[in-house]
Amino acid sequence: MANISFYGSHNAAVVVEDQGKIITVIEVERFLTQKNAGYSQYLVSYTRPFLLTHILQYIKDEFGISEFDKCYYLNADTIEGSQKVHYQELIPAKEYINSLHHLSHAACGFYQTDYNEALIISFDGGGNDGFFNVYHAEDRNNINLIDKFNIDLGFPYMSFGDYLGDIRREPALNLGNLVYAGKIMGLCSYGNVNEQWLPHFEEYYRRKPDGLNYLQYLKELGEQTGLSFDMGNRMSGQLGWDVAKTSQIAFENVFMELAQPFLDQFPNLPLILVGGCALNILLNTKLHQELNRPVFVPPNPNDCGIATGMMLNHIKPERAIDITYAGIGILDKHTLMSHVEERHAKRLTTENLVDDLVNGKIVGVVRGNSEHGPRALGNRSIICNPAYDNMKDILNAKVKNREWYRPFAPVCKLEDVSKYFNFEGESKWMGFCPTVKEEWREKLVSITHVDGTARVQTVTKEQNPWLYDLITEFEKKSGIGVILNTSFNVNGKPILSRYSDALWVYDKTEMDCLVLGDYHFRKNI
Repeated sequence: MANISFYGSHNAAVVVEDQGKIITVIEVERFLTQKNAGYSQYLVSYTRPFLLTHILQYIKDEFGISEFDKCYYLNADTIEGSQKVHYQELIPAKEYINSLHHLSHAACGFYQTDYNEALIISFDGGGNDGFFNVYHAEDRNNINLIDKFNIDLGFPYMSFGDYLGDIRREPALNLGNLVYAGKIMGLCSYGNVNEQWLPHFEEYYRRKPDGLNYLQYLKELGEQTGLSFDMGNRMSGQLGWDVAKTSQIAFENVFMELAQPFLDQFPNLPLILVGGCALNILLNTKLHQELNRPVFVPPNPNDCGIATGMMLNHIKPERAIDITYAGIGILDKHTLMSHVEERHAKRLTTENLVDDLVNGKIVGVVRGNSEHGPRALGNRSIICNPAYDNMKDILNAKVKNREWYRPFAPVCKLEDVSKYFNFEGESKWMGFCPTVKEEWREKLVSITHVDGTARVQTVTKEQNPWLYDLITEFEKKSGIGVILNTSFNVNGKPILSRYSDALWVYDKTEMDCLVLGDYHFRKNI
């Protein structure tokens, strides 16, 4: 009988396993079109049973599964005040098994590798088993906790988002909690480290600020550095950029203080980074470049991967499981032909699509199952030619509706990664940002960030044959084997899961073309 895992906090997800294989990962945000949605946190009580019933019906309709042997969950996600979320009344299972937050993160990372042994660090805003946990995966069956620290590196990092003028401020800090960090990373590259501020920033991190005390700690940080943390007078331009950069280095330094003893204790083991803080590609890249060992970051290191980790810890696969495209299919797939007929779409050919890219067209892509996690792309992507000077500005302002400085990622074939980037090996997901080689920076202008870096993704024909072949043909016509590849969403929304949402973006923005399945929609051509 099949098994199910359920994670209900922010970035909620449901995973179904059958006969040792994960058959679907359902990220709740993509059902609701509400970014970072949580079953317990973001939904009012009367909508929860409806949502879970809807998800269970999707599982039944798509896979014919309506009953489960085991249901894995986290107890921290099933309590709201004194009232339990009634998931047990809705998920039909013989047994309900409580799990651990960071252990699930650790399993999520480890079992997406072929490593037989590894050092794993899981760090984020906390769960039912801590904030910063260190594990030793002794073999494919045993992941053991070796130490934990009561330090949250995630909250202090994102807390600066309210005070940086180049970041679009959220109405409340809890709403910025899961969106500020990525924006701050983009700003870091414009800033310089202020060495006089740095020790005070490091101490701010060590003090473990939280929602109750951070304002007092920021006030004291301001007194020590001469900075003013005042939301009515936010820090813009170079001052704000320097705050972002100094905070980033403080984040990295405190991480290394905690991690170094274990790196020394296990000098020959690969390092796996998981938890929401493992989305920090600047730290990931530093570790990848400076440590004499493999560094692995999965595409779903944040809480959207916890349900996957619970299930992988149950399966304990002998070989790596690739769940890059294990997400949900198109929720309104039955509408495709009506859209094709109404808009006179043509059958998709690689030749026509390559012509569009070479000519500077912005193309939305919706094909196959959704990616799982924020660092995987290819089936829900916006793609275009990286050689156009103003492509970044057009995408930010007129398609994605986001801040001016935020960079875009390139995708290339695995065998070509070292041709264009100072990077060796696979970067299957966008977890690292190596520098673009000098000779390619002018040609790859729209994916080269101000500091010369790019969050590169590599692809193989086995993993995504359609995307691999598209890059091959694009290189033949353009001379460049790299395509700009960003998530198919707009500001404030998750990666989309409906043709209707894709068509809304196509109609309301300056997107030129749209690929829905095997059909090619084009305008102004």
